[in-house]
Amino acid sequence: MTRDDLSAALDAPSPFADEEAARAYSSDDISVALERFGALLRTPMELSVMLQSVCAQIVATIVTADMAGVTILSALDKQPETVACTDERALDVDVDQYRANEGPCLEAARTRQVVRVRIEDAALRWPEFAKNVAGMGVASYLSAPLTTDDDHVGALNLYSYDDHGFSEIDEVLVQVFVAAVEGAIWNARRAEQWRAEVEGLQAAMKTRAAIEQAKGMLMVLHGISADRAFEVLVEQSQSRNIRVAAIAAEVVETLTKQ
Repeated sequence: MTRDDLSAALDAPSPFADEEAARAYSSDDISVALERFGALLRTPMELSVMLQSVCAQIVATIVTADMAGVTILSALDKQPETVACTDERALDVDVDQYRANEGPCLEAARTRQVVRVRIEDAALRWPEFAKNVAGMGVASYLSAPLTTDDDHVGALNLYSYDDHGFSEIDEVLVQVFVAAVEGAIWNARRAEQWRAEVEGLQAAMKTRAAIEQAKGMLMVLHGISADRAFEVLVEQSQSRNIRVAAIAAEVVETLTKQ
């Protein structure tokens, strides 16, 4: 879904049974909301903080939503987890879905299709889940699939206490937000990978420097070649079951103090 898709939906004659829901939005309001949302995603922050902010921004933008949350399925065992939500009530709804192993957010994540239902439809489709949340007052659900890579899938979930069932404009809006969030998550994960690679390279350089320094000291002290000095470090590493880098650090520290 793109901004052009959203503009077309807003400008076209309303196809909704709920005309009031369609009139709740204006093109100007949506443009401003999308600009703010884009600025949020461009702000450097940890992924968990970003997802939390996204939930709050979406509830502020989609007028029919009272709560929002993000569900991610584990890459290993596909177990669901709520990684961000606007409040504890949204988390309670998610947990009841996980316990029943059914519900709108799980169906969206597993089928990678948008799920938009009222409470009466939810009771027919997921009776165990509907029974679990019967006393929470949530009457409308909208979940859109969230895909960050082949192994990480989830859903962006909206909940409302009103029995309006969300509108098609709400559905288009949430998919626009999902597309932006997916891009932001991909960029954040790529940045994390880069940082990890840089840190690993820095650690490797420090390790190599320590080993080279220890070799040089052993060469001077014992009058041996560089190859033999490294063999001495390896022999000590094997006999003591300690990494070569740790042996090298000990050698440097010991000989420096002499």
